[in-house]
Amino acid sequence: MKYFLKHPLKVLKPYLPKSMFGRSLLILVLPLILIETTAVYIFLDSHWDRVTKTIAKNIAGDVGIITALHNNAPKQQAFYQSLAGTYLKFRIEFVPHETVLPSVPESLKDTPLDIALKEQIFGPYTFTIQQREIFIETAVKDGILKFETPLSRFCSRGAFLFVAWVAFTSAVFLFIAVVFLHNQIKPLRRLAIAADRFGKGRSFPPLKPEGSIEIRKLTHAFIEMRERLQRQLTQRATMLAGVSHDLRTPLTRMRLQLTMMPLSQEIVGLQKDVEEMSKMLEGYLTFARGEGPEEASEIDINSLLLDAIEGRADPRVPVHYSPTNLPLFNVKPQALKRCLMNLINNATRYGKQVWIGSHTDNDSLFISIEDDGPGIPEGKREEVFKPFFRLDSSRNIATGGVGLGLSIARDIAHGHGGEISLSASEHGGLKALVMIPY
Repeated sequence: MKYFLKHPLKVLKPYLPKSMFGRSLLILVLPLILIETTAVYIFLDSHWDRVTKTIAKNIAGDVGIITALHNNAPKQQAFYQSLAGTYLKFRIEFVPHETVLPSVPESLKDTPLDIALKEQIFGPYTFTIQQREIFIETAVKDGILKFETPLSRFCSRGAFLFVAWVAFTSAVFLFIAVVFLHNQIKPLRRLAIAADRFGKGRSFPPLKPEGSIEIRKLTHAFIEMRERLQRQLTQRATMLAGVSHDLRTPLTRMRLQLTMMPLSQEIVGLQKDVEEMSKMLEGYLTFARGEGPEEASEIDINSLLLDAIEGRADPRVPVHYSPTNLPLFNVKPQALKRCLMNLINNATRYGKQVWIGSHTDNDSLFISIEDDGPGIPEGKREEVFKPFFRLDSSRNIATGGVGLGLSIARDIAHGHGGEISLSASEHGGLKALVMIPY
C-alpha cells in the first residue's frame, strides 16, 4: 500500500494502454466517466431521494383520504372504490370483520413509504411489495381496507430518462471523438510503419504529409532524410564505380607487364603482391557497396540456407543442417545469402565441422552457425565486426581474408533491421546467431 501511494503510476503502468491511440482515448474517457458518475451520483443522492419521498407521501395521502372517508361514510363504499380506481389508480376491497396485523416486513421498515404511511394513517396498517404491485392494508370500522396499486407509481421515470440521456449523449460524443482521434493517429501510424520498413530495407508506398502540423513536419523530415540517404548511396555507388575502373586498369597493366618479364624471385613476389592488392580492392569495394538496390521479396529460408551451404568456399568441410518448418520471410535474397555465406565460410575456414540451426520466436527469425574451431576470445567478439580488423596479425589473405566478412554480414543484418551476435559454441568453437525480424 505504501509503494502504491508513493508510486501510483508505476503500479498502474502494466495495465495502461501501450499505443498512442489507446492512451489518448484513456485521457479522453476517464474525465468523461468521472464527470458523469459524479453528476449521476449527486442526482440520485439528492433529487431521486426527494422525488421518492414525494411520491411516497402522495400514495400514503391517497390511502389516508380513502380510509378517512370510509370511516366517516362507510355506506358510500362503491363510490370510493370508483373514485379511487378512476383517479387514484387504486383497486380497493373492503373485507369485513377482519383486523390488521400491524407488522411491516423488515426489508421495508423505515423506507420512504413506511415513513409516509406512519405520518398519514392514524391507525394500524401494513404493506408489502410483490412482483409489480404494492399491497396496503388499513384498519377501518368493522373490517379492513385492502389497497392495490402498480409499483410503477412509486418509480420516477425522470431518473431513468436522465441516466439514459446522459449515457446516450456521452456515447455519441465519444464516438465522434474516437473517429477524429483515429484520423489524427492514422498518419502517425503510417509514418511509423514506413520508418520500420525503411529501417529493414523494404519498400513502402509514397508518404503524404497529413494530420496535425507537428505530424506533417515529422513526415516532411522523414521524407527529406530518406532522400538524403538515397542520394548519398547513389553518389557512393557512382564514386566507387569510377574508383573501381581507375584502380583496376593500372593493376591489370602491372599484371600483364609482370607476366611478360623473365621469371625471378622478385617477379614472383611482385605478382603475389599484385594479386593480393586485387583481392583487397575487391574486398574494399564489396564492403563499400553494401547491399545495393536489391528489392525485398518473400522467400523460403530453408532453400536460401541450402543454397548458401552449397556455395561455400570449402566444400570439404561437412555442414550439418536439417530444414525446419519456417514461414516465408520478406528479405533481400541475394544480400541475406551473402551474409550467411560469409558466416559459413568463416566457420568452414576455422572449424572441421559446422552445425546450422534455424527457428522463429517472438516475430523474428533466428539462424545459428556453429563450428568446432578455436573460437574468438570474449573480449574480441565485438572488435571482429570492425572493418579490416583481423585476429591474425599478419596481412596474408590466405589465412583470413581482408577482415571484411563479418563487417559485411552485420551490415546486411542491420539493413534488415536485425542483428548478429557471437558467443561460445556447444561444440567448442564459435557460434554466430543471426536475428532477422518479420
